[in-house]
Amino acid sequence: MEHQRVLGFVASVLLLQTPGLASAQTNNYSGINNDLATLAGPQAQYEGVGRLGDITRQTGGKLYRLDAVKAVPLNLLKVRAKANRLKIYSVSLITENQERIAVKNLANATVTPDKEMASEALANTAAIAAIEIQAESIGGVANVEISAVSSVEAPQLNLKGDDDWGTCNSKLDPLLKDKLEFVQVWAGRAEASVAGSYQEKYANKQLNKYIGDFLSTLKGDKSAYSSIGYTLTLLNFFVERNNASRVGSEVDQGYNTLAAETFNVFLASFQSDQTCRFVASEELMNMAIDFQKRREGYKADSRASKIYEMYITKLAAFIPGQYGKEVVERNLSFRQADAEGYKFYQQFTQSKPENALKVMYQGVSASAYARAAVALTREVQSLNNEQTYQLIVEFQAKYNDSANYPQDAILKYLTILSEHHYFLRSLQVQ
Repeated sequence: MEHQRVLGFVASVLLLQTPGLASAQTNNYSGINNDLATLAGPQAQYEGVGRLGDITRQTGGKLYRLDAVKAVPLNLLKVRAKANRLKIYSVSLITENQERIAVKNLANATVTPDKEMASEALANTAAIAAIEIQAESIGGVANVEISAVSSVEAPQLNLKGDDDWGTCNSKLDPLLKDKLEFVQVWAGRAEASVAGSYQEKYANKQLNKYIGDFLSTLKGDKSAYSSIGYTLTLLNFFVERNNASRVGSEVDQGYNTLAAETFNVFLASFQSDQTCRFVASEELMNMAIDFQKRREGYKADSRASKIYEMYITKLAAFIPGQYGKEVVERNLSFRQADAEGYKFYQQFTQSKPENALKVMYQGVSASAYARAAVALTREVQSLNNEQTYQLIVEFQAKYNDSANYPQDAILKYLTILSEHHYFLRSLQVQ
């Protein structure tokens, strides 16, 4: 009961403040507000993890590259081998200006399973755009985790997408191209035939056979994928051909099946254990946005629009979960996570109801706000009474602005702040 009276007191005081009073208080504590904007402090350390799977056993190793989604200065690198020993020949940092910085402590090093090896302190302040590692597994297949530490924000590392770099089997591209040629030949013959003729029936039979062959190749080897660039080309091509075919024909159904099955394999590959297939949520969002733009280029009731809607809907359902995992790994501060939540919430509120991306923005925003609440629970312990109070003033105003802020997320902040024991102690004294 006492706790409820305290919360009621906080809410009543803040709701009754006049704009002038609120403004005056904010100005009086501008120094405090500056402190609140940097709760994490300049010494905070953020860690991001990049993963490489199926490291080659070839003598001399192979060069692997992890690209940073955003270039940031690095303070330290840590390497951990999984399953088997790992021989590291060299590690280099690539700056935004394409300059190379050798990591000396990790050169000519052997890393044993589940034991971590750290680099020297990285004093260079240049933003790092990529990490290259020449490595070889010893005694069997080895996987490796590379942790990059920064005092700016948690680095996001993706395996380079070029076929020459990946650890996944990328030989599917030429195989699929060969098989697609037969699909196109028989689809063209079926379309050129008179509807219902023996010529069309025979062409349709051959078409379905080659579609089945294409899909069997695509699904056959769970560790082999076509490259992301080529897969996106296929997905858009299947939509275009489906929309141009005769409605209700075998060609229409065939290209529809190719689009749906190829997309399902594409999406499933991001959920597999193949670390080379990891794609950051930001890139997935860009894919969804591109599909949406292409969809808008067709009539709303067209077959193309329906297929693109399927692509977008499935991606929009997958992305928030992927983003949620990433935001935990990035270890964002309260202010950073809250800013991301607000950014995506604005995109959610500004999207039209018929926009298939709306649910994606809502889910990603919710993940960011949830992470912000976790960070606030941790960071509030270092705040004094005045800092806590000023945060309550700020977020009470945002809570009252339901058009621009999600009330459930902001209420969570207010609950965390009002339960901060130093603040409660000061109220009891008064």
